[in-house]
Amino acid sequence: KYPIGSRVKGRVTTLAEYGAFVELEKGIEGLIHISEMSWTKSIHHPSQILKVDDTVEAVVLNIDKDNRRISLGLKQTTPDPWSLIDEKYHVGQRVTGRVKALKEFGAFVEIEEGIEGLIHNADISWTKRVRHAREELKKGQELETIILGIDKESRRITLGLKQTQEDPFYTITKELREGDTIKARVVDLPKPGVVVALNYGIEGFVPLNQLARGGKKAKENYQIGEELELKVIRVDPSHRR
Repeated sequence: KYPIGSRVKGRVTTLAEYGAFVELEKGIEGLIHISEMSWTKSIHHPSQILKVDDTVEAVVLNIDKDNRRISLGLKQTTPDPWSLIDEKYHVGQRVTGRVKALKEFGAFVEIEEGIEGLIHNADISWTKRVRHAREELKKGQELETIILGIDKESRRITLGLKQTQEDPFYTITKELREGDTIKARVVDLPKPGVVVALNYGIEGFVPLNQLARGGKKAKENYQIGEELELKVIRVDPSHRR
């Protein structure tokens, strides 16, 4: 009556922490374990998606006659979205999604129901050092991203936000040449020198030995917000400096 792989219908009789019992006929119940309820959602309790007296369709996963147990699957009634991932998405593709969670290491973005990708902090901005995703993004925000990697086995998609725009560092290297004279405003005064703001959110660095006013610390002779006349002495695209 209930071959493995067949679809059956039944009534939910009991909800337990580990799953839901479904009556297939009088005296015959099967168990939908919590791990067999959804391909993509983290189900902590069956009550998140089922209630007593619900009529459900399930797939027979296993029958243990000796112990009088039938294992049922709810998620198996629909295709696993990750099994179709190669057909729908590829590396380099632009996808739009909504920010679902912000973590210290990055942001999770839902690109379709149940399918999320991760933007690591390093892939949020070309120019800013992002320490926490919430510095730049908000929960619920809609974003256009680019797929950087797909790991079907681990069910992971890596996304990039900054890659949707041209790297401003390479733009500025076309405009600034070694020997050019520019004006820039001081934005930071670390011990080794002075940091100045250039175009496109990029910063330049003036080491202590290249400052006109001497001293062991830049703070002794310079102030944040001060405008300096400077000469470009080095452009290093490989190290983004």
